[in-house]
Amino acid sequence: MEKLDISVLFVEDEYLLRAIYERILNKFVAKLYIAENGKEGLELYKKYHPDLIITDIMMPVMDGLDMIEQIRKKDNNVRLVILSAYGETEYFIDAIKIGVNSFLLKPVETKKLISHVEELAKGILLEREVKEQERKRKKAEENLRKLNEELEKRIEERTIDLKREIKERIQAEDELKELNLTLENRVKEELIKRHKQQRFLIQKSKLESIGELAAGIAHEINQPLGGISMGLDNILFKQSLNSISEEYLTTKINALFEDIDRIRQIINHVRVFSRDQQVAASDVVEINEIIHNALSMVSKQYYNHNIKIDLNLDKEKCYTVGNKYRIEQAVLNLLSNAKYAVEEKQKKQNNEDYIKTITINSFIENNNIIFEVKDNGIGISQKNMDNIFDPFFTTKDVKDGTGLGLSITYGIVNEMKGHINAESETNKFTKIKISLPKYNK
Repeated sequence: MEKLDISVLFVEDEYLLRAIYERILNKFVAKLYIAENGKEGLELYKKYHPDLIITDIMMPVMDGLDMIEQIRKKDNNVRLVILSAYGETEYFIDAIKIGVNSFLLKPVETKKLISHVEELAKGILLEREVKEQERKRKKAEENLRKLNEELEKRIEERTIDLKREIKERIQAEDELKELNLTLENRVKEELIKRHKQQRFLIQKSKLESIGELAAGIAHEINQPLGGISMGLDNILFKQSLNSISEEYLTTKINALFEDIDRIRQIINHVRVFSRDQQVAASDVVEINEIIHNALSMVSKQYYNHNIKIDLNLDKEKCYTVGNKYRIEQAVLNLLSNAKYAVEEKQKKQNNEDYIKTITINSFIENNNIIFEVKDNGIGISQKNMDNIFDPFFTTKDVKDGTGLGLSITYGIVNEMKGHINAESETNKFTKIKISLPKYNK
């Protein structure tokens, strides 16, 4: 696809989102400038004067609205688009007062974002063409003035030509107004559709995660609950026989408290894991421990689905720096995709000899921590490999996934200054390999 002949300034303070949207926009626009905050964005605007600005609202140093207000003082023509997860009315009202052209709510589906940019590009290119026509018209008027001075006899003829040019100009302006009105209505319609779709997809993604974890968590809690129930039954039985010693009672109560503490730890782990980790601080973490934590929540469910987990973890401690709950989220995303792949292959082949297998490896290579998740499922076609990390890209049915898992994993890995890549062969395997910087204690 030929790139749009426009320049775009993208301002976003979240590294994860910058990495994703920079990768997307670079494919479609001729020039792209990236800024981390409003101040940096203002400096890039003064230097390059881009045609289109897409900016977040809430940012450090200088927020998006302050940046836009400064730009509007100098330029009333540049297109301005708000890209934010903040839906409060006060922000949009302030943005309208400043002169924002339109709004996009995060997360934005790739196709919708590109479609929106293309629509704005049409207006930009059309305005550019109109300005060129205006320049030509002025040049023609100047030539007319000189000709009138030199050739008074042709005044009447030249006046007719000028009237025709004015009529054409008015017609062009009317067409431009009609086009702008149509574009504005289309933008409003797309915003409403996108908002509804995003709300649906985000809610579906949450339900997917809860459903994926539920079976494993229930199993982990049922074991200590069974221990508590059995312990209490034993105490009651001993009591009915009047044979409870103080030592026996102390031992049983301590065991019951251990089971209670185990349940508390499981609940606390799930609670912290489920919490929004958007601004969670990084720390030194151990990859093998994180993999075990992730498996503790889903391994029972995978076992019930006859999925073999082949675990090959490095015997040496694999330390890196990051937020363990975000890494755990990445591991769960990869496991969920692998589970879907092997179960889909079983459905399609109906082969009794097929053993659904997910292999997890971890090792140290060139001062990097490597962990891989490989499955022997349906695989990924080569035509889809370039798009698997794009937000909302999925080949699954709507009921089976939202297409957010791999894009979120891609952002988490990039934020940790790591790398992620995929290998796959249709109907044979898929392997996702993640490389993170090793922390040397």
